[in-house]
Amino acid sequence: MKKNKKILLEEIGKELPFSVPLNYFEDFASQFDDRIGLKSNNNKKHNKTWMYMAAMFMGVLMMSQVFFTVYNNNETKNVENYELYVLSQVDETSLIDYYVETPKK
Repeated sequence: MKKNKKILLEEIGKELPFSVPLNYFEDFASQFDDRIGLKSNNNKKHNKTWMYMAAMFMGVLMMSQVFFTVYNNNETKNVENYELYVLSQVDETSLIDYYVETPKK
């Protein structure tokens, strides 16, 4: 077994065991900004994806509104055409007779 030996400060000397890289403090701010900038780019990509999805959703809603409006216009025209057809098949005297003879409730 080795015996623990007491080390004196004079034996160690005044040499520093650690060193700082060259221009560390001068370049620290720019390196820090660069690292933050990389994170914000990822956030921009994430937001860009959501913006595309929102735009697609709005496009689908607008297209469905257009198709719904066209469908309703066609249905209205079909009803009007049916009424005109029915009225064209009945003469005026039979209509007057129908309204006169029907009892009111």
